Amino acid sequence: MEQIITFLPGQLPGEPVFQIEMTGITYPDSHYHIERENSSIYILEYIMEGEGLLRIGEETYRPAKGDVYLLPRGKSHFYQADAGNPWKKIWMNVKGSLCDTLVEGFGLGETVLFRDCPVYPLFREFLHVCEKKEGSGTEVARRTSLLFHEILLQLAAHAAAGAEPEIRLPETAVAVRKYVDEHIYERLSIEQLAKEASLSPSQLTRVFRKAYGQTPYEYVLSRKIDTACLLLRNTGMTVKEVAYRLQFSDEHYFANIFRQKKGLPPGKYRITGDIGT
Repeated sequence: MEQIITFLPGQLPGEPVFQIEMTGITYPDSHYHIERENSSIYILEYIMEGEGLLRIGEETYRPAKGDVYLLPRGKSHFYQADAGNPWKKIWMNVKGSLCDTLVEGFGLGETVLFRDCPVYPLFREFLHVCEKKEGSGTEVARRTSLLFHEILLQLAAHAAAGAEPEIRLPETAVAVRKYVDEHIYERLSIEQLAKEASLSPSQLTRVFRKAYGQTPYEYVLSRKIDTACLLLRNTGMTVKEVAYRLQFSDEHYFANIFRQKKGLPPGKYRITGDIGT
């Protein structure tokens, strides 16, 4: 049994950027299974209870309570509930250029399973917004796209904090990156980040560059511009308001940084999309 909320084509504005095909809750059913060939959508699901099996290509995973999985578009997916302990899960099926940009920008293209990730409240709010459909279609699209962004941000921070690659990243660099991701709407300086890490600014810069190939300052600007793109395309905020929301010193400085990063000014980006890069 499932609770399903669907959106017909054209029901919400901005579908090329962010489109919700459906969202809902799947209740325990030992016979539940889904198979897709070359999926055109992203599937993002949180396991509320139980467990199941997930297969992408040759890789097999066993998601359980508290886990999240992100299935990328363009690949074949198979997943099924465990026969003895079938899962209950909350989920969304989405697509659009925003999804591509965020998945790539957060480095989540190759990550499928996120263990013990506390993002259920964001999934619940996403479903609630879709259920109630309060306000205009533009408002629903704006709120759901921002929630999707926040979920991916949390997944990226969670993965970074728990990642153990072949060469383990220094804990300080991981912690600073996580701090930036979680405080992106605040004014962030290298001095402040160094204080959080109990290092000097030069020490932090050296550690962070070695781990991620860029300075903390470069990472902060990159994340803020990524967030600005989301706000410009999915809200009614002016360029000045976006600059203020992201704690840039003034609108002109923000516009100059945006042009450097994206190849076109923020006002034009809002209209034409990411074609200047």
